[in-house]
Amino acid sequence: MKTYLVSACLLGVPCRWHGKKIISSNTKKLIKQNTLIQIIQVCPEVLGGLPVPRPPVKRIRGRVFETCPDKSSRKYVTGNEVTQYFRSGAAKTLEIAIRNNVELCILCSWSPSCDITGITGKLLAQNGFKIINTF
Repeated sequence: MKTYLVSACLLGVPCRWHGKKIISSNTKKLIKQNTLIQIIQVCPEVLGGLPVPRPPVKRIRGRVFETCPDKSSRKYVTGNEVTQYFRSGAAKTLEIAIRNNVELCILCSWSPSCDITGITGKLLAQNGFKIINTF
């Protein structure tokens, strides 16, 4: 049996910054096509200690800062630096992936954690894990 690590939000868990549930048809389709898999769901941001809901964030040169919920103002940093929570969640996610011999990571696109350019996505890729980003 194969083991996949999947962003919890892609499975309908309301763990995104706004606390709302999303449904990823791409993820559901991929899982249905691979019936002999074990799913391990993770939210690196929650694993790192961030609450739900939480302020949206902006990544700047590898660091993460809280920003304004108003979409038109999100380009401005308006709050605290929260990089340590993202790094902690990434490290815990990597531990889970290693411990469970994960073969594939299905992570949320555009996430400051899970995107392949995000803190968790980069860490998993640097450690040899195959990543698919989807939404």
